[in-house]
Formats: sequence, C-alpha cells, structure tokens
Amino acid sequence: MKKGLTIILIALCMFSVFANGSSETAAKNEDVYFTIGTAGTAGALYPMGIAMAQTLSDHIPNWYVTGEATAASIANIKGLRDGSYKMAISQTEVASLAYRGIGGYEGNAVPELRALFSTIYNYLQVFTLEGKGINSIEDLKGKVVSLGSAGSGGQMMAQILLESYGISLNDISAQYMSESDGVSALKDGKIDAMIATNPINSASLKELVTSANAKMIPVENDAFYEKIPAYTKYTLPAGTYEGINYDVTIPKARIIMITTEDAFTEDEAYLVTKTIWENRSEWSSSAKAVERDVVLETALEEIDIPLHKGAIRYFDEIGMTVPANLR
Repeated sequence: MKKGLTIILIALCMFSVFANGSSETAAKNEDVYFTIGTAGTAGALYPMGIAMAQTLSDHIPNWYVTGEATAASIANIKGLRDGSYKMAISQTEVASLAYRGIGGYEGNAVPELRALFSTIYNYLQVFTLEGKGINSIEDLKGKVVSLGSAGSGGQMMAQILLESYGISLNDISAQYMSESDGVSALKDGKIDAMIATNPINSASLKELVTSANAKMIPVENDAFYEKIPAYTKYTLPAGTYEGINYDVTIPKARIIMITTEDAFTEDEAYLVTKTIWENRSEWSSSAKAVERDVVLETALEEIDIPLHKGAIRYFDEIGMTVPANLR
C-alpha cells in the first residue's frame, strides 16, 4: 500500500514539474510585438521614440518594439484606442482634453488614457514679422494665420487660444501648415502670423528669427490658462531667440509618453518604465532637447492625467514622490 502511494506521489510531482516547466518555457518564448506612435520625422520626438523602442527590444527578452512616424498627439490617441499602438507620444494638454472629454473631445472622451512619464518641454508660440501691425493676439483678427498642421494637437490648441481671446475661425483666414511650411510662408509674405506648438529654438523657428525680422506675441490671457490647466505661464527670457530682445509670456507644457489602462498589465508597464529609465544613456542622445530635458528628476512634472499602475509601482520603488492626482 505504501509502495503504491509513493509511486502515485512521485508521478504527481513529476507531472507538476513538467507542467510548470512547460508553462515557464511558453511564457519565456512568447513573443511580444508592438508599435510606439511618435510624431513627424522633423523634430526631436520621432528619434526619441525610435530609440526608446530599440531600448525595450534590446533589454526585454522576446519583445520586438518599433517606433512609427505619425501626425502626433491626436493621431496617436486614436491609435491607442484602436489598438494600433500600445505606447505613444502626446502633448500633455491634448491628452488632458481627451481624458476629460473637453475641447475637441466633447462627447468622445478617452478615460482609459494613462501616462507613463514626461519627456521634453513644449511651448505655444506666436510669431509674426515687424511691420505687420500685430502686437497682440487680438490683432490677429482679419489676418492670414497658420494654426499648425490640419488635425494636429497644435491646431487644436491654436484654435482654443484664439477662442479664449474672442476670435473665431470666421475672423481670420486660417491656414493649416507644418512648422517648417509656416516659417517659409511667413518669410515669403504669404501669411501674417503663425501659431506653433513646439520646443524653443527648434530648427525651423531658429531659421525664422535668424533670417527674418521676426517678432513674438505674448499669451497672457488668464482665460486660456484656466481652460487648458496643463499649460502654465512661462516667461521666455529676452535673448533666448536671436533678435527677440524682450521677455515674452508664453504657455509651457510637456510632451508625455502615454498608454491606456489595458494596453499593458501592471507588470508590463512597470517593466517598460523601469527598462527605459535604467537605460537612459541608450536613448538620451537621440536629440539635444531629449538629452537636456528628459531626466528622471522631472519625469512626473506637467502631467495632467493618471499614471498607469505599473509606472506608479516603479516610481514608488525608487523613492520618487508620486502626486496624489496622478494615482
């Protein structure tokens, strides 16, 4: 009897070991493929997203991650919703509107959006040329104004900016141009002003101020900052741009890395966040703005939507203070 019982127990143990071993092997060999939605190829965000994707692929076994050029924030949020992406880049102010269902997302909220961390700084900037008779946002009435690329987050912010000053699209001749196209059109006299949502001293804006008699228009209306709380007032110091020898008040925000609540499990989002930050040297040199601005110390600043639980776990683990509104 004892001999028979012993044989049964040994058999059960062997089955358990076999089953567990098979399960672990299957888990280890399970390939994971996904795409990170980035932005247009001209700026810092595309190379940053590509480099981060490579870091994840290099350090997480059986993960194959790629970055894809996109039309940025709005397209990326759409891609997260339809499953095209698991991670994406977004202006924090656009993600905030989408999460809350306001602005261009009224009746189409995306409450499943979650943040992972902040990246580079982003600023809303209004440029014109001397001699155009434009000294304030109100002076844009009746003018030809580029609002940014059609369907972009920049266009959405530009329209909200104008509305906060009582200006509708009927009050201007709206043009929809990329930053570089807007700069060319402004220099050539085809438009009177351009609203750009970009880092300071981006290549195109630097070209504008060095090759034309450019002028910046301040954004001081409290109503705009109240409507878009992801923006804070920032004083751009005189001399930051060549030829702009006066302080200018402009809206400041961040570009954030986002996902959705269900795109990753808590363990996966933890692994993504940990892998990216513990291997910063592999992607930080992708662009000057990335090397300068994307640091762990400010990874939770200027975020206006909740963090994914996996990201919270990582930041808690390393002793960073996660604000209550991000939990």
